[in-house]
Amino acid sequence: MIKKFRGAVLGFAIGDALGMPVEGLSREDIKRIYGKVEDFMPSPYGDLRAGEWTDDTEQMILLAKSILKTVYFNPDDFAERLKLITSNRIGPTTRTALKNLAFGVPWNRSGIESETCGSAVRVLPIGLVYSFSLDLVEKYALFSSIITHKGAAISGAVAIAIAIACILNDWEDEEIIEEVIKRTKKFDELVADKISLAHQISDRDLDFAVTRLGNSMSVYDSVPLAFYCYLSSSSFKDCALKAVNAGGDADSIAAMACGMKGCKLGMDSIPKDWINRLKDADMLIDLADRLHDLYLMISNIR
Repeated sequence: MIKKFRGAVLGFAIGDALGMPVEGLSREDIKRIYGKVEDFMPSPYGDLRAGEWTDDTEQMILLAKSILKTVYFNPDDFAERLKLITSNRIGPTTRTALKNLAFGVPWNRSGIESETCGSAVRVLPIGLVYSFSLDLVEKYALFSSIITHKGAAISGAVAIAIAIACILNDWEDEEIIEEVIKRTKKFDELVADKISLAHQISDRDLDFAVTRLGNSMSVYDSVPLAFYCYLSSSSFKDCALKAVNAGGDADSIAAMACGMKGCKLGMDSIPKDWINRLKDADMLIDLADRLHDLYLMISNIR
């Protein structure tokens, strides 16, 4: 079990770091400029080095630390921690919500109606720690989202959190997708339908998937494409490289896809060279271990 926690957390950060340099490029631009991205690269803007991750991992870490402090998810604590974000890469929805929080707007009114994927990307720790109760996962995914993202965006957070929980519980992929669709549909039917489509086309190539699903920061595109990358790959490396080379919101798509794949296959499935060159890998392993210990404690006392 602990290897699944480590695989999820490390996989997430590695996906983020691999996708970081090509964020915003189209699938065609990546082919033209790089041929195929196969390893860490520095940011073309000079702000991040090879193996460094973005605000996606920073927010995931903040959520994990909040859970470790409060045991059961506390929106007030997480909202306070979100104010500490240092990255200049945060998305427009999160940026506006953080301004609301800074002006004293309470967490249940600070969020913005949005269809972007920011709250879906960071939700992984909720899926891990509370995986003993899918109802709790859904509830906390909702609460964690609305601090910054309301509207359709909530469905993405629920989808990723439920998927992580089901993967950790060793469900088969067919069962996982069925559960994800059932719970996601409560919040947005189109997101649920596109996750179903991602499953249906998981035997098709990446170009076909990007054309059918999209690769933008919209929750309607990024979350289904992350599921496609997870479902269509047999290895962690294959999943990572599909997600990164899909283009668009590549760092977020890869973070979500690789978080799921790392959880499924465990830490040992991740190339050691990537772990060795990942920023703060030891800290992330320690974070995963602490989340695992908390999971064991609360799942045994409920």
